[in-house]
Amino acid sequence: MNLAPDLHHVQRILLTNPQLKVSILTLGASIQSVHLKGYAHSLVLGSSNLADYLGDAKYFGAVVGRVANRTAKGHAVIDGKTYQLPHTLPEPHHLHGGPAGTGSKIWSVIEQTDDMVQLQTKLADGEMGYPGNMVVNVFYRLVDSSLEMEITATTDKLTLCNFAGHSYVNLDGEGSILDHQLCVKADHYLPVDDELIPTGEVTPTEGSAFDFNQLRPIGRDDYPGLDTNFCLSLANRPLQTVATLKAPITGLSLDYQTTEPGLQVYDGRHIQLSAASNINQGALSAYAGLALEAQHWPDAVHQSHFPPTLLSPDNRYQQITRYVFH
Repeated sequence: MNLAPDLHHVQRILLTNPQLKVSILTLGASIQSVHLKGYAHSLVLGSSNLADYLGDAKYFGAVVGRVANRTAKGHAVIDGKTYQLPHTLPEPHHLHGGPAGTGSKIWSVIEQTDDMVQLQTKLADGEMGYPGNMVVNVFYRLVDSSLEMEITATTDKLTLCNFAGHSYVNLDGEGSILDHQLCVKADHYLPVDDELIPTGEVTPTEGSAFDFNQLRPIGRDDYPGLDTNFCLSLANRPLQTVATLKAPITGLSLDYQTTEPGLQVYDGRHIQLSAASNINQGALSAYAGLALEAQHWPDAVHQSHFPPTLLSPDNRYQQITRYVFH
């Protein structure tokens, strides 16, 4: 069975306002590039070669789901029934909705203006092992120097639902993000095992290597490596700044705002992309971009004390996340 999308059908959508120029791909509803007035480079990583989005640039800027992050062994029990979700090889776990999750689907354009686009995809009952027909919408909107992403979803059966935007940010457009400064307003984080599955512990950040409550260089001496969920709250909240990133060369800053209760921060340690594909100049290597992925906490289906990721037909999923550049 060929799960790969037909890249000939991918559209590129350009959103503009006086401050921003943003390219969106219908492949994965992906943010391909973000250009801020006065700066030549894109503030997010992207490829000029569509085929890379199924390979070396997989997940770059994509909306991943129907369940982002890892689900241990692909095992899930929903309303007393056991489901086996496909592993995302080479991992022995289900990652980002599976090998044909939303990050590798071609989305439909529903509505488009100069500074807004609405994309939609429909997920069938049983697709990637999940119950329920699901309709997912992503709205990208430019507001001054901000890029807003709103994700909504509905289902006709009780199912799991936990989407995330997966853009890699490098505000300098080159070099290592370990030289950026980061602040994450979180009092707790989730320790993980050797396969990056949460242990179930919810551990204070204070005094640990994961304490980013004050702006500080990411790659300082006690750098622990980041593929880590920071616990922001136990439920969705009004839109608010949860993280700040500051670049060492340009001095540009990003205030990352979300309604979600968790923030996965991944340091891009496995990034590899050729210079010919990079929309900015030069080859990309480890730590070339920082992924800030607002979502519910990972593997919540196995942890009853985590914010739940179940969506019923009576409810509507909604996430709002905003990138504020300055």
